[in-house]
Amino acid sequence: MLAVVATDPDMAEASRAPPRWRRWAVPSGIPSFPSSIAMRLVAVVLATGVLGLGLIGGLTALRLQQQLRHQAGALGELSEDQLAHRLDGEAQLARARIEVLGAETASRLRQIAQRADVAKAVASNNDVTIRELLSIVASTSGFERLIAFDETGRVIGANTPLDLLALNRALESTALSVNLNAILKDNSRSHPRGEEGINEFKLRELSALGLPQRHTIAHTAIEPVFDDFGDLIGALAAIRPLGRTERTLENFTSLANAGVVIITGDNEIVSSAGPEGVRFSGARTRLTGLQRSDDGNYVARCVDYEATLKVCTFASASLVTTTRDQMFQIGASHTRSLMWQFLASAALALGALVVALLAAVRHLTKGLSALAKTAQEIAGGNLDVQFRATGIGEVRGLGLAFERMLTHLRASTQRIRQLAFYDTVSRLPNREKMRVDAPALIGAEEGAALFFLDLDGFKSINDTFGHKAGDELLRMVAERLSNLLMTKGAAGKCLLARVGGDEFVAIIAGVKTVEAASLSAREMIETLQVSFKLQSNHATIGVSIGIAICPTHGTTYDDLLIRADLAMYVAKSSGRNTYAFFTPDLAEVARARHALETDLALAIRNEELVVHYQPKVSCANGRILGVEALARWHHPKEGDIPPQRFIKIAEEIGLIMEIDRFVLRRALAEIGGLIRAGSNLVLAVNVAATEIEDPLFIRDIITTVREADFPPPNLEIEITESVAMRNPDVVRERISLLRQLGIRFAMDDFGAGYSNLSTMARLPFDAVKLDRTLVAGVAGDREKQTILRLALGLADELGFETVVEGVETAEDLRFAAENGATMAQGYIFSPPLPLEEFAVLLQPTLLAVELVPRRDGAERKTMIR
Repeated sequence: MLAVVATDPDMAEASRAPPRWRRWAVPSGIPSFPSSIAMRLVAVVLATGVLGLGLIGGLTALRLQQQLRHQAGALGELSEDQLAHRLDGEAQLARARIEVLGAETASRLRQIAQRADVAKAVASNNDVTIRELLSIVASTSGFERLIAFDETGRVIGANTPLDLLALNRALESTALSVNLNAILKDNSRSHPRGEEGINEFKLRELSALGLPQRHTIAHTAIEPVFDDFGDLIGALAAIRPLGRTERTLENFTSLANAGVVIITGDNEIVSSAGPEGVRFSGARTRLTGLQRSDDGNYVARCVDYEATLKVCTFASASLVTTTRDQMFQIGASHTRSLMWQFLASAALALGALVVALLAAVRHLTKGLSALAKTAQEIAGGNLDVQFRATGIGEVRGLGLAFERMLTHLRASTQRIRQLAFYDTVSRLPNREKMRVDAPALIGAEEGAALFFLDLDGFKSINDTFGHKAGDELLRMVAERLSNLLMTKGAAGKCLLARVGGDEFVAIIAGVKTVEAASLSAREMIETLQVSFKLQSNHATIGVSIGIAICPTHGTTYDDLLIRADLAMYVAKSSGRNTYAFFTPDLAEVARARHALETDLALAIRNEELVVHYQPKVSCANGRILGVEALARWHHPKEGDIPPQRFIKIAEEIGLIMEIDRFVLRRALAEIGGLIRAGSNLVLAVNVAATEIEDPLFIRDIITTVREADFPPPNLEIEITESVAMRNPDVVRERISLLRQLGIRFAMDDFGAGYSNLSTMARLPFDAVKLDRTLVAGVAGDREKQTILRLALGLADELGFETVVEGVETAEDLRFAAENGATMAQGYIFSPPLPLEEFAVLLQPTLLAVELVPRRDGAERKTMIR
């Protein structure tokens, strides 16, 4: 409380005003009565007030009790009714989510049944071929069982080894068999008809299907399979059992804050989410129809689903009584109004006692004046004021308590200072403490050097061993640096502080030459190169150091800090685990970089960037099948800025999404015009990692495509391999939703990173672009040839189209084409061109490669007739 008074101006102002008790407090020299007077005063107050106040209090309590009883009943009924309505709505929402699962099952199966490789497998009537294909399809689609039938309705294969004869017998006369016969009897490729539903499987059927022997309810779907001539050759059936817990129900439980159970007619639980072990026998409360759980701790409402199934949502029964608690708040409001009446009546009775009490209180307040004076000193910030408790009785007790509180306040203030100026992890001074102490050391005549240290590899330590290990490593680094600096000079000649996550600043007085500073920097690097023991593990890090010397590079702490920071980035870019000195050109580089960042932001806002197009050519017939849209920037002063330069800047300052959106809008408009004029092109655009992870990514893509009136099947979105692999679940979700509209997806830069083949196989890509590092010079490099063959074969096995990019020689093109590449892209055909020049390449689209002179007199390869 005193700490707040000492730091709050409004409270401090209030503390300077005379307290009300001080207006009538007497000097401490006046003699006081014995402390027993206080007890006598209490007896007088009790004797006078009990008769009158007791009567008023009794009447007030009786009235309050009657009101509370009435309000409790009314609010309790209202609470049950509101909860019943809420659970009704949530039960219907939960049922809708389960129905969506069934719809998704049918939708996914429909896509699978239309695949050419699936049709070939069914037509083969070979259970091994069918099982190998369906096992992959089922795992990527989330189906427990995927069963293939021939045109007569006989089981010919499944995604797992099963006894097909036993399975045929088990499925006879079941609902699944009836639906299958209906599909096989009357269906056509022009108007394919499938079936979906939810079925309860018997033990005999579960055994034949190889599913666990328990009560099982599953979403089922059946879709016809047609061959290339449109003839019905069989059907596929998907079985997705409802799990004991479903992710969609878990998500629903988290959002709705209500549990969900799916139960059968005999109250057996099929699936649930939320609190476990909750069962409902069917008993209802008498008014609202809420069902209580068997243990009475939960209430629920149920809606019918399929057959005898019901979907029930439940919540804690304590919610029914929540609003009853509101009754007591209402009652408290009435109580306050009654208490005001009570106090008004009491004031009349106690007024007669004021005169008798005043004389006694004057003597009992001895010591309060000293207490008030001390409090004012503390409010003014003087915590060193001396105070000793005086007075009698409660006043003395208050003085003693004030003494203890003042002692604790001094200790707390010291602790606050410690937290304000020292880092709790490394126990070193922090940024603010260094800013306070550094000027005195830097301003000394002997000069000083400032070292800005940034740890190399610290993030990997955090990611590998956890943040606790990272904090321990920071403490060890601080200890090693502190011990090193202690050997550099006497106390007061060195400063060390932690100024950021893995950043430290050291100042060493007396270091005025480059040689001396270099020696200190090398000692720091060598000190930190020794491995650190983190629990049972050993970790090794490095450090990049930027150095600024006073007065050569600056005379103030802020100038030296900024310039050492710039030098540290030079050390980082020089290979890390080294040091660099500030040079004047670094400031110029920083200013130039800042100016370029500003110009880039302005160019993006004013749409001064342009889009160039590089064709993608068929390896089979030389036709232009697609085009990639690429951003280009012509700076008004510096001319053409290389894409790798301004794209990297855009990624670092968070503008890459704006560039991608601009390229998408411009390319849809320009290539859309060519498509409407008769060209059949697939437009490829790139998206960044931050963009595909944006929750609004799907909405923005759909909106942009619709506004441009661009055909979705002619749009291909390229995602780099590293982005696809770092968050495959998000990528798969976004791709699946947009592919339903016909939009294509390609994995860009394949082979440039570390590919997880199983993850890549599950991602629904349409094409794979092999990185230029695999293609350039492949005709003369046996190692690259082996890698490229494997990559092309893998893509073919997974059903992906392939694009080799960066093709510059006819030999490389020939090797890629002979080994199965679908398309090629590179300077052998054409560099990225403005729209007008690219449009010329389409007249006609069957092109040949020829050398033509460029405007500067050199030769380049381009596509001509």
